[in-house]
Amino acid sequence: MASQSDVLFAQLQREFGRPVPEDPARPRLLRALRERQWLVPGASVLLLLPSPELVAAAADHGAHVTVVEPLEPLLERARQRIDVPKTPIHWIRRDPQRLPFRRAFDLVLASGLVLGTSGDQQADEEVLRQLALALRPIGTLLLDLPNRELLVRDFVERIWGEIDGLRVLVRQHWDLPEGTVQVEWHVLWPSGASERCARTLRLYAASELATLVRRSGFVALEFWGDDDATPYRLWSSRLLLVARTASEPSQPLVVGSDSETSSA
Repeated sequence: MASQSDVLFAQLQREFGRPVPEDPARPRLLRALRERQWLVPGASVLLLLPSPELVAAAADHGAHVTVVEPLEPLLERARQRIDVPKTPIHWIRRDPQRLPFRRAFDLVLASGLVLGTSGDQQADEEVLRQLALALRPIGTLLLDLPNRELLVRDFVERIWGEIDGLRVLVRQHWDLPEGTVQVEWHVLWPSGASERCARTLRLYAASELATLVRRSGFVALEFWGDDDATPYRLWSSRLLLVARTASEPSQPLVVGSDSETSSA
């Protein structure tokens, strides 16, 4: 079972560099997906590292939702916060970098940082290949990532903040030639104790990401700068990559036996 510290540092890592949405259910993003017929009743949707509000909103649109979350406390917290949905929700406790699916989904939405957490570009290419395999022909992938250019422009070496009433000091060191940032979080607990966690994250420019995504089997790329599908600009608040898979004969769903699943 993950400890309180494990959960906190995992949340800090997956949300690094991305502005917190005004509404965790992301209504503007879901509206943009509906308008493009990518989120429709009966669609099979995979959500990676989502908020409970986003899970509930997708299910309320009539989609058949599968949630992948590696941390049991966050998975259980999401289950408890969601009322009986309009359609069943399939919960899987699993590392999103080890997906077992084959041609199973019409839409994959990664709302947490699923690329760059290992600092290894080859590992990120493998994640993208798995996502391509998880989608049906002419399926849609949406990755919600930090805008690296904005973070570099507004770089501050040390930042104090609060999360769930805890004081957090963030220290950053950029290695621009490598395209990585070393992030160190110092957390002050109410007891007065402090903890430290350090990670190396790889953040991609849009052009670099486009190259990786195309090499992984995707076509028809779009870059959005916000949940309203505004075109991505240099100073956009976030980088939303939308990519489509090519048309080809479908294959059966394959789910690895080591995953833990349940429905709500």
